Amino acid sequence: MTITDRTDRADAFALVRTQSRTMPTSMRAIADAVLDEPATAATTSAAELAGRAGVSPATVSRFAQHLGFANFAALQRSMTRAVERGIHERADTEIHAGVSVDDDVATVIAKVTEDVRAVMSDTRATLDPHALEAAAIRISEARRVVLYGVGASGIVARDLHLKLERIGIASSIADDPHNALTLASVLGPQDVLVITSHSGTTTEALEVAALAHENGATVVAITGHATSPLMDHTDHVLLGVAGAESDLRPAAMGSRMSQLAIVDALFVVVAQRTDDRSRPLLARSRHAVRTHHRS
Repeated sequence: MTITDRTDRADAFALVRTQSRTMPTSMRAIADAVLDEPATAATTSAAELAGRAGVSPATVSRFAQHLGFANFAALQRSMTRAVERGIHERADTEIHAGVSVDDDVATVIAKVTEDVRAVMSDTRATLDPHALEAAAIRISEARRVVLYGVGASGIVARDLHLKLERIGIASSIADDPHNALTLASVLGPQDVLVITSHSGTTTEALEVAALAHENGATVVAITGHATSPLMDHTDHVLLGVAGAESDLRPAAMGSRMSQLAIVDALFVVVAQRTDDRSRPLLARSRHAVRTHHRS
């Protein structure tokens, strides 16, 4: 799968918004130029965009590749589609700069919930439905599914593990790097590894993904960066986003919300594909815990 394949259907402007905070200064200038006049950016040449941003045309090319596109032409096609669909502007959903120490409780609630809303909007725009469907097919047909994530991403991996077990899909959750490598070492072509890593650069995640991929297993990555090293060992990329970061609210909180939304969508599609089995199993699992809920 090429880089262009991974982002061909994504909303380019959502990618620019969510990826720009980690870009070098020169690339952030291009991002600002794109977001200031999105419709113009969709039709202008790389040289013209470079002039508006005060950078070289080569930097514009690197900017497109940083977002996961093969070149600027591929990025521009994505921007053009976004403009045609009318999703290139979202002034009403700007992500807040972050919670400050002087904010009152009402403001904290407003900022946090607004950030979640913005994260969900961008997740919807960046997540490729074709990649999600392909991952769901492999999971629904797998002999075994192994899930692994480091830190906050581990919470997301465990959530999917619990969901899959409820519909009868054999899955294992790795609790530490040694356990993850052990599980990855026995995977094969009939198996799937789902790895969650927002940065796509975590050493443990890279080692586990590389080993599973080397053994022929299908690797599904839930990540926030389309050009991270994790992509070298991945078959299907489910691209999420991060929220606003401040001293009091790490970006990991926003990325976890994005990943959880992706997991929910992935689970639903898997359940749809296995409906004959999933529906009665879900009913049985709800029935099994009924006595632990008081009316």
